[in-house]
Amino acid sequence: MFETLGVIDYPTFLIGSLLIVLCPGPNSIYVIRTSVYAGPKAAMAAALAVFSGDTVLLLATYFGVAAMIAANPDVFFALKCAGALYLTYLAVKILLSTRESWVKMKHKVHGKELTLDEGAKSPAAKSEAIEKVRAARKAAREAAEREGTSDNKKTITPAKAYKTALVLSLSNPKAILFMLSFFVPFIDTSKGSAGMAFLVLALTLQFWSVIYMTSLTRVGKLLLRFFGDRPVWSMIGNSAVAALFLFFSVKLVLGD
Repeated sequence: MFETLGVIDYPTFLIGSLLIVLCPGPNSIYVIRTSVYAGPKAAMAAALAVFSGDTVLLLATYFGVAAMIAANPDVFFALKCAGALYLTYLAVKILLSTRESWVKMKHKVHGKELTLDEGAKSPAAKSEAIEKVRAARKAAREAAEREGTSDNKKTITPAKAYKTALVLSLSNPKAILFMLSFFVPFIDTSKGSAGMAFLVLALTLQFWSVIYMTSLTRVGKLLLRFFGDRPVWSMIGNSAVAALFLFFSVKLVLGD
């Protein structure tokens, strides 16, 4: 399709780039989490930051930064450590926020704890009292969850989401080397311009990224419906996100 521009086997690249974009990573996880806890507006800002970061990395790859990094192992290792430290910082921040939400929820629920009326001797009266207790506890949990979600919307503004996602996107120097190694097999300079071929491949990758990240910004509403009535699951999800960030930080430094 783009052979005259120097691109070879474009259908294979089209499928391969889609699969790469769909692989879960820190960027996509952060966008999903922002969508759930701060709404689609902040999530879209985070997604825009990912596009911006990817564009910077693509430009760096094109202008030879990849070759410079490959030729200086110490610089590459220092950049990887910086990225790992930032991922660790985000993980710790999420865990502390989750702990705060847990303490706040327990306080709300215990503050509205109800007990069965001693006078409710008949089975029907006891059953009614039990239902009232359950309803009150559920209302307390939902109130605590709504307050936590409101706090997140106040703290995770679109500007803050953009800044965090941008730093997250740029903090992985391995992405530059990956893009170089992934693009090169699909470029044939004897059939066209290397610059034009790189541009076609870069735009294809960004096309998939835009579709995928935009979709993730809309997932939050569905997940919020699930987590809204299940604050404990919400905290488990937050802890899982933090664990994944810690995993990515270790992989960034120790991985090949």
